Amino acid sequence: MQKMRRLNVALDMLFFGACVCLLLVTGVMKWTGDSGFQTSSVYVLVVAILCFDVGVLANSAFHMRRDLHMLLFVLVYNVLLLGRVYFNCIYYRHRLLDVLEAEGWQQLYLAILIIFVGLVAFVLAYFLIGPIFRRRERQVERGERSPQKPVVPVLRQLSRVALYVTSIPFFYVLAIQAYTVVAGGYAASFTHTVEIPSLISRLSTLFVPSFVLFLGTLPSLRQMIGPLVVYGVYMGASLLTGRRSMLVTEAIMLFLYFVMRDALRPKERRRLTWKWAIPVAVVGLVGAYLLQQIAYMRSGYVNWNRSFFSVLMSFVDSQGASFRVVVQTVNHLPMVQSAEPLYFLLYPFEMYFRNNAVFNTLFGLPAIVEVQTPEFAQTTHNYAHWLTYAVDPQRYVGGGGFGTSFVAESFAAGGFVALILVAVLFGIVFRWFSSLLTRNWLTIAIGLFLFRDLIYTPRNFAFSWLTDTFSITNIFYVAVLYVLALLLMRLGAHVHRLDRRPPPRIRVRFRLRLHNGG
Repeated sequence: MQKMRRLNVALDMLFFGACVCLLLVTGVMKWTGDSGFQTSSVYVLVVAILCFDVGVLANSAFHMRRDLHMLLFVLVYNVLLLGRVYFNCIYYRHRLLDVLEAEGWQQLYLAILIIFVGLVAFVLAYFLIGPIFRRRERQVERGERSPQKPVVPVLRQLSRVALYVTSIPFFYVLAIQAYTVVAGGYAASFTHTVEIPSLISRLSTLFVPSFVLFLGTLPSLRQMIGPLVVYGVYMGASLLTGRRSMLVTEAIMLFLYFVMRDALRPKERRRLTWKWAIPVAVVGLVGAYLLQQIAYMRSGYVNWNRSFFSVLMSFVDSQGASFRVVVQTVNHLPMVQSAEPLYFLLYPFEMYFRNNAVFNTLFGLPAIVEVQTPEFAQTTHNYAHWLTYAVDPQRYVGGGGFGTSFVAESFAAGGFVALILVAVLFGIVFRWFSSLLTRNWLTIAIGLFLFRDLIYTPRNFAFSWLTDTFSITNIFYVAVLYVLALLLMRLGAHVHRLDRRPPPRIRVRFRLRLHNGG
């Protein structure tokens, strides 16, 4: 153990020290003001980020199960926000500004620095907050679970039945979305609205919560077969809508869930050991290859003759498109700052209150219907719509878009201070995930729901993970399911109640008669 700690310290000093030295070098280059140094500072900053990533991986190598969810977020963060930067630094160095859409080397450097600051704040918050959760993490190391309440098996059955029932309207809505994409193209799903009956639409929203609640009850592997098959069909069918993110986020959530379940086993009985690392990596690379081929099909350009490595690099480049949001924010910073950007950061809460039947009834707030029209772009606080229209109106009206990112929204709202605060919040929540399965069924379900949204925040709104998880629909649904479980338990106890009254006393009288012989 002492050798492992010394090795850990040595690796930290090596990689984090190299990162700090490279950052100092970029500072000197920026200070000189020479154009050649300005260009070189961008590449040195990219290398510093890579050293930081390797340092984080090396630091967590000795407690991989505890930090797996954090490492997954760091991986997704790098791919979604910096994948395009890595790709073009290798292949298109001669026209880096053009392909990354930066107006100058100063803007490009600042955009990359913004992303790096968010990553550093997240990682530091994750490690520094660790002592608060250490007691729970020791429970995970000992394989201790919280004792289940008697209502949990009933909830497990109810959530499984609800999953099967709500899958029917859910797959109907999914089929309508897929038909829209097939009939009108991928962009049609953004520029056209689809009329779906209200009842079917509301029931379909209960499909994912039913599955997450089912997982929260920690069912056995045998009990999970049916729900996993249904959910797997959804994950595969979601590709027909042209969106790859749903499949990826759900797959990452399930992967993390099974690893955390396995961590609660005694060490000698764990199934997911290091020998599974290579097969999992192979599956991930093959999955990325196939997802990129799907993207080619979506765009109408398919070339199966391209090499496996070339397709993988194209996948990294395409996934890194969220860098565009950050660099365009830097390019148009005066325009962004004049548009009251704090409202962009809080847009999920605006959606929460205006698109809710309860608040609509109480306050008469009009619902927000998101469609890519100039009228909507000019009046919305949706940063994805506003920024795309402000930069390229023709692209926006044609169905294209830059998307959004919590990094760009936070920086636009309050500079580096707001970005660090939001990243620190994420770091605290991710450290809370490390001991998730030691908690009760409801907390586990909430954590899984939060994770599937948080893992995608580099390409999503800063606070949609909160509003999506704690929506009125989800709160009401969980409450109804819990009350129904308690009612079923009470009825079952009444039907099968044991009579604990003592048996009646039986009195037996004996009369002795004496007969005289004769």
